[in-house]
Amino acid sequence: MKRYFLIAALVLFTAAAYGQDSKVDAYVHENLFRSGIVLNPYEYLPTAETPVPKGYKPFYISHYGRHGSRSDWPADGYRGVVVNFYKAHEAGLLTPEGEKAFLMVSEIFRRYNDMGGRLTPRGAREHRQIAHRMYNKYKKVFSGGSRRIRAVSSTSPRCIISMAAFTGELLSLDPGLDIGWDTGEQYMKYVSGGDTPDIRRDIAPIFQADLAGHTPDTATFLANVFLDPEAGRRLVGSARTFFDETMDIAVASGAYDCDDTLLRLFNEEDLYWHERHWSLYMYLHQCNSVEFGDRRMALPEVKAFLDDVIEKADEAIATGNYAADLRFGHDTHLLGICARIGLEGVGERLTAEQSKEWMCARVAPFAGNLQMIFYRNKAGEVLVKFYLNERETKLINLEGGPYYKWEDVKAMFRS
Repeated sequence: MKRYFLIAALVLFTAAAYGQDSKVDAYVHENLFRSGIVLNPYEYLPTAETPVPKGYKPFYISHYGRHGSRSDWPADGYRGVVVNFYKAHEAGLLTPEGEKAFLMVSEIFRRYNDMGGRLTPRGAREHRQIAHRMYNKYKKVFSGGSRRIRAVSSTSPRCIISMAAFTGELLSLDPGLDIGWDTGEQYMKYVSGGDTPDIRRDIAPIFQADLAGHTPDTATFLANVFLDPEAGRRLVGSARTFFDETMDIAVASGAYDCDDTLLRLFNEEDLYWHERHWSLYMYLHQCNSVEFGDRRMALPEVKAFLDDVIEKADEAIATGNYAADLRFGHDTHLLGICARIGLEGVGERLTAEQSKEWMCARVAPFAGNLQMIFYRNKAGEVLVKFYLNERETKLINLEGGPYYKWEDVKAMFRS
């Protein structure tokens, strides 16, 4: 019996020390690509929805979408990873899993083609699929009144192509839609934004301390890759560098429509830590943290976005001239505006320590999106409902929901 309690105590200690009892662990275990945080391909995970109040019908959509899956910016264009795997392949050192990994990194290197930040075919497909679901769900919005849609994008090519994919799908479903497209520096004032150098400077010590507190399991990684781990270590030179560079390509591999072969080379604890570490990074930099949120939420791009939403929604309500306003930008801005308006799951104020259990991949994966659906009854009363990544979401700063009076939401946006 004493031995049983000793074992149980050790298990509990290990779980506490390494986070095995955290929500993050189960979340990443379910889909290893989530360890990539903002590099996680889009997941459509619908849930049950609250029925629309009687007498109300949707008539207008206000939207913000992050660009879809893209290539990353590896330090040397993945060359170091490819060269090391190739040398090990030629030397006959790779395990069967290592051989599969060699083929995959070689193919990713070919598709990457020295173009960091480029939208991949999967990224375009993500936006077509989101647009398809939006159209089918809200046909009355697109066919019941005005058929005009305004679409604006960040000047980044991956955002422009995301906009083209999204609106192209809408046109394929309804060629009669009247869609206007635009991009330019003036739009960057409200479709793009992020933290400032002073915030990054002040966060750096917290982030570095968290980084220093984790020692990756390079031994398991090398054993999964090499038939003779010690010979493999000598071949690659630095086990830690090879580990880090392979992790970089592994967490981005989903953007290329790859399976999780590369991620399975790693101990899952390292993947759990990667998710926690970079969620901490994104939350402190872009959200309403206790330590830095007052500065981040006050940045002009956040207010400019809210002003744009109010102005265009009020115009659509008053004139009926527009069915939707679509905006395409980046993860940093999506996080900032969702935190600022107090969306449940991202708007909560957390400390740096608490944010280690916050899951960024739920909020800002590739093609992450905020949809604000407007409803009106015959008396002209307007309600608005919020969807984060196509999931019904409430506001933490307003009572009731998920259907809110537009005037109440507008007042909150301005406060």
